[in-house]
Amino acid sequence: MVNEQSLSGSMVSSCARYACCAIGMLALLMPLLVKAKQFGQSGQLHDAQWLIRQSDQAFTLQLVTLSSRQQVERFAAGEPGLKDYPIAHYRYQKQGRLLYVMTLGVFPDAFSAQQVKESLQLKLVAPKDAWVRPLDEIHAQIRTTLQL
Repeated sequence: MVNEQSLSGSMVSSCARYACCAIGMLALLMPLLVKAKQFGQSGQLHDAQWLIRQSDQAFTLQLVTLSSRQQVERFAAGEPGLKDYPIAHYRYQKQGRLLYVMTLGVFPDAFSAQQVKESLQLKLVAPKDAWVRPLDEIHAQIRTTLQL
């Protein structure tokens, strides 16, 4: 026979177990959710501010440097192989000219970026022409030029 006290003790114990499971699941999922938000949506063209929000310790692939934002947008639209990673662009000034850089992905280390570089299948950029870049260098470059 079950008395009221043992029933409520059993219910509290069950609730505590479920709460621990829920907390455990959140602990496992939160880094993935944060990473997904940090790394952005694949195939979406992000701006310089998005790049600045990425970790200084991360790496990216620099794909091309072009002379206008419109060229960057046309490049992104005409390259179906970019859909698997977040892409971004920023501008900087060099020798009095504004240049527009397109990057692909945000990677935790240079090795991961290199692996993606070697497997790139783009129509307009050969894997050997992509450049593994530390984001701290890109952040410094972005900060030298007003971003619009």
